[in-house]
Amino acid sequence: MGKNIFLKLRQFFYPLWVIGVFSFLYLCNQLLLVFLAGLCTHLLKLPWKLQELNPSAPRPFFFFNLFFGLIPLLLAFFTAEKFIFRKRVLPRFFPSSPRARQDLLFGLSLGFSLFALLFLAFAGLGWLRVIHEPVFAFPTLFWVALTFLVSALFEELFFRGLHLPVLTAHWGLAPGIAFSALLFSLAHLNNPHLKFLGLFGILMAGVLFALAYIVTGALYLPLALHFSWNFFQSFFGFAVSGFAFPSIFQLEVTGPELWTGGAFGPEAGCSGLFLLVLAIGATLLYGRHRQPPTTTNPTGKSRP
Repeated sequence: MGKNIFLKLRQFFYPLWVIGVFSFLYLCNQLLLVFLAGLCTHLLKLPWKLQELNPSAPRPFFFFNLFFGLIPLLLAFFTAEKFIFRKRVLPRFFPSSPRARQDLLFGLSLGFSLFALLFLAFAGLGWLRVIHEPVFAFPTLFWVALTFLVSALFEELFFRGLHLPVLTAHWGLAPGIAFSALLFSLAHLNNPHLKFLGLFGILMAGVLFALAYIVTGALYLPLALHFSWNFFQSFFGFAVSGFAFPSIFQLEVTGPELWTGGAFGPEAGCSGLFLLVLAIGATLLYGRHRQPPTTTNPTGKSRP
């Protein structure tokens, strides 16, 4: 009896311990890099300041996401597995797969199709007005794309690469999806213009990306879908989770906020939730007709 209770407690708390170790190391690495950045800024008398970051200037936003998001996380993954656990704890994020290119193309095309559809629907309903003619500024779009790529890679590694497989292995599939999506949503609490519907929309996006990972067994599809969702949302002139990035379309969205999401963007409106439902359906259909994935458990061992 006592042994069973111990095993149940261990099964419940062990994934929290694993995630806590990785998260603590990530935070330590992040603080170290912030300290080094502040030191270099002081010594070299650079004008760059953390509090002045703005998505309208995508280049510094990209470097911020790279050096204070992705790089500390990768260092945490390496340090934890090399020196603390001394074994592979997490699955291979991008295993060799003949379907990798197909997964990437499907994810990219799905994001484009969804927001092209939303743009045309809003235009047909008279809910948007193009303020300026589209202007193609390649350097700006290049940095916007890099920013979204690094951001998507960081979030997929952290929430679908770490949280989802570890929680699923010990708590089960449904709780793993639910809690990883919840944590993904709560990570956006500081986003500007956030309301409850926006928080719920991001939670649904977390479910979408989790399903994309589960049906393929790798991060190719969720990464491509995450990137294309954000990039083409911005490309067509919509706000991205409260942030207004440079776009070739300068829009004024005039429709009802309940549907458009207002200043937060479509995720905070019924239109965004409708797109998420479409995306979930398309992802599940894609997974059904795709070759069965080779899944990987949290110890890194592959199984068919």
